[in-house]
Amino acid sequence: MPLEEENRYFDTRSILLFIILPLLVGIVLSTFIYHPVIGIIEIKDPIDSVMGKAVVEQIRYASNHPEYKALVLLIDSPGGTVNDSELIYLELNHLRKKIPIVSMVEGVSASGAYYISMATDYIFSNPSAMVGNVGVIGQLPPIPIILEETYSTGPYKFWGSSRDTYMRQIDMMKRGFLQAVELGRGERLLIPIDQVSKGEIYPANVALQLGLIDRLGSQSEAIEKAASLAYISNYKVTSLNEVVGNDEDGSKSFYALDKNGESTGYPKEQGFYFLYIPDFKGDMQ
Repeated sequence: MPLEEENRYFDTRSILLFIILPLLVGIVLSTFIYHPVIGIIEIKDPIDSVMGKAVVEQIRYASNHPEYKALVLLIDSPGGTVNDSELIYLELNHLRKKIPIVSMVEGVSASGAYYISMATDYIFSNPSAMVGNVGVIGQLPPIPIILEETYSTGPYKFWGSSRDTYMRQIDMMKRGFLQAVELGRGERLLIPIDQVSKGEIYPANVALQLGLIDRLGSQSEAIEKAASLAYISNYKVTSLNEVVGNDEDGSKSFYALDKNGESTGYPKEQGFYFLYIPDFKGDMQ
C-alpha cells in the first residue's frame, strides 16, 4: 500500500475511533446515569382503609427513595372515611416539605378526595370533572333505650356518645376541613369560606373561577408542571402502585346494599365520612 494511502487509512480510522468510541462509551454510561423520577399515585373509588393503607405506603416509598423528585396524584373519587382521608392528607403534607406534589382531577374530586388535594401545590382538572362538596356526613346514633336481656353500665355504652356529642364531633371535623381548604388554597381561594362550607359540588370550569382549582388541563400538563416545580428534566414517570404493589380492592364492599342487593350510595359501616353521595337512595334495610 502506498505511503499516502496508508496514512489516509490510519487518519480515517483515527477519526472513526474518536467519534464512535466516545459514542459507545456514552451509551454504556447512560445506562448508569441517575434519572429523576416523577411518581404517579392513583386515588380512585371510595377512600377506605384498604386504599388509605395502600396510598400511605406509596407516599412513604417516594419519601424514602431520593430519586423521586415530584408526585402527581390522579384523582377520581367521591371521598371516603374521615380517618383515611386525613391519614393520606397528613402524609402528603409531610412529603410536600421535600418535593412538589400536583393533583390531576380526572373525573370527580369530591369531599375527602378534595380534602387530600389541599396537601398539594397545584391542582389541574379535566374540564368535564366535578370538584368540591366540602363537608362531613354520619349516621346519628339511635336514642338510648333499655334492653331487657342486655345489661350495660351506661346509657351510651352501646353507641359511645349522645346525639348532641356526635353532632358536635361532626361540626369539629367540618371546621377542620374548612381550615385545610383555607391553608391549602390561601389567597387563590376567591369565595368566602362560608360559601365553601355549604357543600356544593361544581363543574371544573366553575371551580376554577371560584379558586378551588388552579387550571384546566391534561395529565401530561400536570406531569410537566410537577417537573417544573421540581426543576428537573430528562425524568422518568413511574406508577407507585406498580412499584409498591397493591392487589386488594376494598371499593366493592364500601357501600351498603338495599333489600334488592343494589347499592344505596351510603357507606356500609357507620362512622364519619368526607363523602359525596349523589345517588343516595335512603333505603338501607
